[in-house]
Amino acid sequence: MENPRRAAVAALIKQEQDGYANLVLRHALDGFTGTARDRVFLSAVFYGTVERMVTLDHILQKFLQKPLVKLDASVRAILRSGLYQARYLKSVPVRAAISESVTLTRQMGKSSAAGLVNAVLRRAAAYDLTVEHYSNETERLCVEYSVSPQIAGLLQTRCPDQCEDILKASFTPPPLCVRVNTLQTDIGALEEEFARQGMATRRGAVPDSLYVECRGDVTALKLFKQGLFHVQGEASQLACAALSPRPGDTVLDLCAAPGGKSATLAQYMENKGTLVSCDAAQNRLTLVGGALERLGVACGRVLHNDAAVYNEAFAGADAVLCDVPCSGLGVLAKKPDIRQKTLDGLDGLVRLQRAILETAARYVRPGGRLVYSTCTLNPDENAGIVRPFLKEHPEFRTRSVECVLPGTTKDDDFLTLYPFRTGTDGFFIASLERL
Repeated sequence: MENPRRAAVAALIKQEQDGYANLVLRHALDGFTGTARDRVFLSAVFYGTVERMVTLDHILQKFLQKPLVKLDASVRAILRSGLYQARYLKSVPVRAAISESVTLTRQMGKSSAAGLVNAVLRRAAAYDLTVEHYSNETERLCVEYSVSPQIAGLLQTRCPDQCEDILKASFTPPPLCVRVNTLQTDIGALEEEFARQGMATRRGAVPDSLYVECRGDVTALKLFKQGLFHVQGEASQLACAALSPRPGDTVLDLCAAPGGKSATLAQYMENKGTLVSCDAAQNRLTLVGGALERLGVACGRVLHNDAAVYNEAFAGADAVLCDVPCSGLGVLAKKPDIRQKTLDGLDGLVRLQRAILETAARYVRPGGRLVYSTCTLNPDENAGIVRPFLKEHPEFRTRSVECVLPGTTKDDDFLTLYPFRTGTDGFFIASLERL
C-alpha cells in the first residue's frame, strides 16, 4: 500500500520548486494508489504544511545548528510535515508523527539524518510558542499567522483596523459553494438531487448559490459532469450579480480563466446574446472552453486577448467584467502558497490593474455597465484603482449594488467582503455605468 506521508513529502518538495499548491496536489493525487482515507490524509498533511510553513520553519530553526534551507530537500520536507502533524493534526499522536517521520527518513535513503529528525521533532513538537519573545509586531504576526513579513507589513499599514482579524480568518476556508446552472436545471431540482445522495444543502444570499456538504471531491459527482452546477464562491457570484447582464447583451469577460464567472454571466444572459471570454494566458483558454462546454453555454466565444491592450473589435459592449489579476490576499485560506509571497512586483501589478480598467472602460457603450473586482483586501488594488479612475473619467459613475451578503462593507457604492464578517472569500467589487 502506498504511503500517504511519503506522497505528501514528495509533493512538498515539488511545491517548493515553485509549483502551485493546488496543481501539485492534484498531480500527487492523480498518481496515488492508496485508499480514499489515505487520499484525505495526504491532502491534509500537504495543504496544512504549506499553510503553516512560516510558523513551522520558525520553530524548527530553533533546534537546528545550520539554516533549514541548507538541509537536504527531502529532510526539510519530512521535518516540516512531521512537525505539522505533531502540532496541528489532532488525529495523529505526537509520538506517531515523530516515529513515522524517522521511518520515512530511512525509507527515502536519508538514514544518516534519522537521528537529527528524531531529536529536532521531539524538541520542536514540545516547544511552547506562547512564550516567544518577538522583535516586533510584524514578526509576531508572521509567526502566529504564518505569512511573509511583506504580507504582514502590508496588512498592518493598509488595513490596520482589520489586519489581525483578516489573518485569523485565513485559517478557515469558506464552506463549499456551487452555482446552480440555470441553463440546465433550477435550484429546487438540484437540492433534491443532492439530498438523494445524502448531501445537505443550504441556499446562499446570492440567487442560485448553494452551499453543499460534500466530504469528497464534488467535481467527481455525476451531477457535476452532467453540467448541473459549477464550483464558485459566493463572493465571485456576487461580482457577476453586480454586472447582471441581460438576455441579448454583448458581454465581455476580460480575465476569464478558469471560466466560472463567464459561466455565471451566461446564465444571467439566458444563453442569449454574445459572451466573449478572454484571457492573456493562452494555456488557460482550454479551461474556459471546457467549462462553458460542460455547462451548455452556447452564447460564448473564447479568445486569446491581453486585457490591458485595446481591441477595437470589442467596442460597444453592453456589460464588461474585469476581474483583474491581484495579490490574492482575500483567498489565503484557499491558496496557502500565497502566504509566502514577498509581494515583489506589486507596483507593476497595480499598474496592470489600472491599464485593464482603462482599457475595459473604452469598450463600454453609453448606458453600459462595468464591474471591476479583485480577490484581495489591499486598498491600493481596490478603491485605490477605481477612485482615481472616476476622477479622470466623469463619463462614468458608480452603481449601487444591493449588499445581499450579510456583513458586506459598503463605502461609496464599493463593496468589500472581509472573510471574518461574511464567511466568504475576501473580495472587492465596484460596479460602474457609463453615462
